[in-house]
Amino acid sequence: MIRFIKETNINFLEKRKIFYFISLSLVIISLIALIVIGPRYGVDFTGGSLYVIRFSSEVAIEEIRNTLKELNIHNPTIQRSLEGYEYLIKIDLKELPYGGGFLPQLIEKLKERIKGSNPEILKEEIVGPRISKELQKITFFALLVGIGGILIYVSFRFNFRFGTTAVLALIHDALITLGFIVLTRTTVNIPIVAALLTIIGYSVNDSIVVSDRVRENLKKIKKEGFEYIANLSINETLSRTVLTALTTLFVSLLIWFLGTADIKDFGKVLSIGIITGTYSSIFIVAALVTDWEKRHPSRR
Repeated sequence: MIRFIKETNINFLEKRKIFYFISLSLVIISLIALIVIGPRYGVDFTGGSLYVIRFSSEVAIEEIRNTLKELNIHNPTIQRSLEGYEYLIKIDLKELPYGGGFLPQLIEKLKERIKGSNPEILKEEIVGPRISKELQKITFFALLVGIGGILIYVSFRFNFRFGTTAVLALIHDALITLGFIVLTRTTVNIPIVAALLTIIGYSVNDSIVVSDRVRENLKKIKKEGFEYIANLSINETLSRTVLTALTTLFVSLLIWFLGTADIKDFGKVLSIGIITGTYSSIFIVAALVTDWEKRHPSRR
């Protein structure tokens, strides 16, 4: 295998307390943001209306957004479809006016503001609060099952210490990413949940690579201490970790900066998660196992 980074001998564990401090600070900031500010949920989770509108020519999303602002709709989700000049508009239940008549007003405003656009309603769908609550429960359950399954798998594949630290790392990555979502006021919808689940899988994959190398080296090297072996394992897997991160990050950044409106946030959240996951796999996972081993030595 071609090594992206030649053999290194960096002492990643020497300054681990500094990285603990950085991680703890970011997690605390994220928790405060989640509690004080809270996530900005999209129509998928809060309930509301979904409209598919077709125009006779291309229309700037900003024009549609400005038209909605005139109708006191300030936080819509607007996505351009790949088919023709169709646009998907999602409006939160809280922002929808009472008494009906909103859709005819919207069509008239669009005709006034965007001359010759000939807007036509293709689809109107109501997402009720009850469905949204069910979706929240299903999403939360999926996250719990995913984390539980990962803990069981890694504990069985390696040992309980590696399993626990891998789960701590993915919680660390997910919390920091959630903090970023809240602080940037990114709307939480189904694509964002998909990004979070992808980040969790990515985080565990990176942790497993390092853990597997530690396990191999523990069998081969009997005379050295655990910290030396853990540090050696990080160095040996560094090339793979960095190369995987860069190639994946390149794609997610392209989605973020060049993607259409409906996938930009997915790319943004995924990019932050990849950076966080790579950081934790190099600086946090092995460090936690090393400190655990120091306090409660296991049989080798």
